[in-house]
Amino acid sequence: MISILIPVFNFNIVSLVRELQRQVSLESVPYEIIVMDDCSSELLRDQNKDVASLPGVKFIELKENIGRSRIRNKLASMANYSTLLFMDCDSEVSDEQYIRNYLPYCGKDIVVCGGRSYHAEAPEEPEHILRWLYGVHREQIQASVRSIQPYRAFMTANFMISKMVLSQIGFDESIMQYGHEDTLFGFALRKNRIPVLHIQNPLLHIGLEIAREFLRKTGESVTNLLSLVEQGKIDLHDCQDIRLLRAYELLRRMHLVRIYLRFYHQFERGIMQNLLGTNPSLKAFDLYKLFLLSKLIHQSNHPIPVLNRL
Repeated sequence: MISILIPVFNFNIVSLVRELQRQVSLESVPYEIIVMDDCSSELLRDQNKDVASLPGVKFIELKENIGRSRIRNKLASMANYSTLLFMDCDSEVSDEQYIRNYLPYCGKDIVVCGGRSYHAEAPEEPEHILRWLYGVHREQIQASVRSIQPYRAFMTANFMISKMVLSQIGFDESIMQYGHEDTLFGFALRKNRIPVLHIQNPLLHIGLEIAREFLRKTGESVTNLLSLVEQGKIDLHDCQDIRLLRAYELLRRMHLVRIYLRFYHQFERGIMQNLLGTNPSLKAFDLYKLFLLSKLIHQSNHPIPVLNRL
């Protein structure tokens, strides 16, 4: 018995839901697919509500946007079955066996992560190249590699979990902005000693943001990261951005933070032209993230003692 849960915000999910419903209906297992719209535009709501005509599919519209964490908790609370399969709405099923690959783990009190993949060729639209490049090199990771650090590699884009386990932990609803809800959830899984299994069963990520939007979201993510670190809500060594935190702490110990900020300002125009251009560099992107983190801490005018552990 499986509940497939899809939070949606401003993305057309008709093709995704049709393929999921087609695959799961071929299996001898009770199922439901719940799509919950987080106050998308009227046009997309009207397009997506057509999925409610499919057998076993429910479409629920929220009157206000409640955020990435609250909507997942809400979906779980409404699920009728004991096994939950979550996925991001901007995904595409590229494997005919996608649902079947998850079924052996139904009813088990573990978390199973399928992973994420990207098209092999770069997108034709230049403004999408940065997000695609980041996805290919930072998110498209084989299960064997993800399994080395299973909690750090946890992503909310494509995972199975028992309803009982999720009810014990839940997503932290204090996180309203974009970024690091998966980091925090992964830490909660490790803290509660819940096994995380990584398998090779990716969903194709097709919702590539334009570069400016991706950089804006990156700013939110860095702000969230710093807030979680200051609150002691995450284990630094289980953090996906451990390299970023270590880079900042190295600058601080060498008394180079102000020098780095001046350096970045001097070359900021060139860095941004690169990130927004047709041949972006992930090294430039890393410099951008380090600048955001360094600027935030510098402006707060106080060190982050917990970083001394790095």
